[in-house]
Amino acid sequence: MELTEYFKSLYDKMECHWNVESSLEYFGDGESNEGTDESRVIKRYYVKPYNKIFDEIYLNFNKKRNIESIVWFFGGERLNIAQLKELFGPFKIQNIIYDETTELVFSPKDNTAVKSITSSIFEWVEKRPDGTLYFNKLGEKINITNDYDVTNVTFHMNTI
Repeated sequence: MELTEYFKSLYDKMECHWNVESSLEYFGDGESNEGTDESRVIKRYYVKPYNKIFDEIYLNFNKKRNIESIVWFFGGERLNIAQLKELFGPFKIQNIIYDETTELVFSPKDNTAVKSITSSIFEWVEKRPDGTLYFNKLGEKINITNDYDVTNVTFHMNTI
């Protein structure tokens, strides 16, 4: 299954109050961080993916054990910005001050269980007046075009 088909299929399956244990079958074998120092801040399953396209998947969940977000980290094959736009529509950029990165933020309309979808660019991206995107690297402006590959995708769930 191609990556775009995989994400489209999973996006269509997403539901509010999706329980972390019952959803593991879609992702892989997981180990919870419960009982660790980290779990005081975030509860997470570290998933070894069935689909080897991904290096790792995080299932972040709340006290009710419902998934709050799903993070996929790509291995070899990746999605590009054009594919993300085709899947989830237009995006806005949001610069993250504490680590000087940028998130592409998609606001999907077809599935109310998904609040937003993000993907990180590990650079401080800026927008020109004409709408094109770029980042500075060693004094040179590097354009971000539709064929720019992303290394991760996160679904942020609506959990009430």
